[in-house]
Amino acid sequence: MQPFKSISYIHFDTIDSTNTWAKNNAKTLDPDQITCITALEQTAGRGRWLRKWISPKGQNIYATIYFCLSKNCKQLSNVGQILSLSCAKVLKSKGFLPQIKWPNDLLLEKKKVAGVLCETISCEDRIGVALGIGLNINMSKEMLDTIDQPATSLAQLSGQTWTVEQILNPLLQQFIKDLNLLIKQGFEAFWQNYEELLAYKGQVISCNDGLHSLKGICHSVNSDGRLNLLLPSGQMQTLSAGEVKLQ
Repeated sequence: MQPFKSISYIHFDTIDSTNTWAKNNAKTLDPDQITCITALEQTAGRGRWLRKWISPKGQNIYATIYFCLSKNCKQLSNVGQILSLSCAKVLKSKGFLPQIKWPNDLLLEKKKVAGVLCETISCEDRIGVALGIGLNINMSKEMLDTIDQPATSLAQLSGQTWTVEQILNPLLQQFIKDLNLLIKQGFEAFWQNYEELLAYKGQVISCNDGLHSLKGICHSVNSDGRLNLLLPSGQMQTLSAGEVKLQ
């Protein structure tokens, strides 16, 4: 598979969801390059587990990065984690101290600042990936308080206003590098960096995969990106997916 080199851009003032648009229009997009779909606002933004993603106009990043991978790509399950790691690198370069709540939420000062939603589409001999990211840039405290979990924005923490381009442009360039490295070397190339940013390490968490809920100590991440949960029995449970919450 050839490395990705270029990005094409599609922008909307208003859209229901950038991820929904990407999935519905996947067949019209160039499978050999990355397409970034952005919007000033979303009327039906979505997060993981069918959550509504609050998307006020002109305040935050609402973007979907669309690309295709081969159907036998072993790193498909890691692309969301890699985007969260790319985002963490950019935030660190801007003076913030991010953590990653497994598998791919970004936290600043223990509050959520960004989330990643990964969805796939079957495209003949390849898999189309719609990788959505919402990142709170200039969101006000009043709007943040309407979210169903502790949340923050770059403006709230830094005391300054940011442009979307200040974060999105370097994020996309970092993600291209990281995606190409992931395809070439696997998640192991990012393992140590990701582990260092893992939120709740050593603390008691619960993890719900939609069917079962487990409680234990957030122990570590495997070289394939899965989470190790130390159960009260002393057994180590390895999780491939789930919603993590601090107890």
